[in-house]
Amino acid sequence: MRLDDKTYIVANATSPLGSDLSRHLAGAGANLILTSLDHVELDQLLEEIKSESTGHHSSVLLQQSKEIDWLNVLSEIEKDFDSLNGIILVHTIHTESKSIYDLGFDEFSEVVNEHIWGTYLGTRVLRPLLKDEREAKIINVIEPSFEEIYERNLYYTVTGAIEALTHSTAIELSKEDVDVYALSYRPSFKESMEESLERANPEAIGTVMDILSGSDTQPTGETIIIN
Repeated sequence: MRLDDKTYIVANATSPLGSDLSRHLAGAGANLILTSLDHVELDQLLEEIKSESTGHHSSVLLQQSKEIDWLNVLSEIEKDFDSLNGIILVHTIHTESKSIYDLGFDEFSEVVNEHIWGTYLGTRVLRPLLKDEREAKIINVIEPSFEEIYERNLYYTVTGAIEALTHSTAIELSKEDVDVYALSYRPSFKESMEESLERANPEAIGTVMDILSGSDTQPTGETIIIN
């Protein structure tokens, strides 16, 4: 499918899945606003995408849990683009494999602020820029974790919170015909890192493209499991 004349923001674009997805979107003709915390990696990715595609692309440093950063993103979009067709938030959640009950406050709050509060902020700040509400999409993509993770681990706790936020946001934005989704990757305990990465990224990217094209029949607010 082609995405010419459509504009998307990809948050956490320099993560492994975020960079693959950004290249794929650009290759399909989309205009991109790339965000990341690392300006060196972000500049490299932006230059690579510019050299390989014909769309209009830009980048902004962003810490998702800071409203001022989202407002900077808003200013950049308003300056360089007419509007947005979609918001894609890539979640890279790194946690220790210890039980959720053994975590300290700082570790717990840092991860929750970045992925839950940050997602809420981004949706709230950028929602007015979504162009055609009948086609507008907000997608939370949870990147695979390759740690020995268990159901009581913080990874699954935050993943569940993202899914719950997706569901509640979808209910609110359904009044405006904006579709909201979560893609959650749940690896088998027996899979190796290499096997998981090789299988997960193409499937996640294909699912995102299906959603953007309107060919995915999942109802808004649903969590799409990649396993």
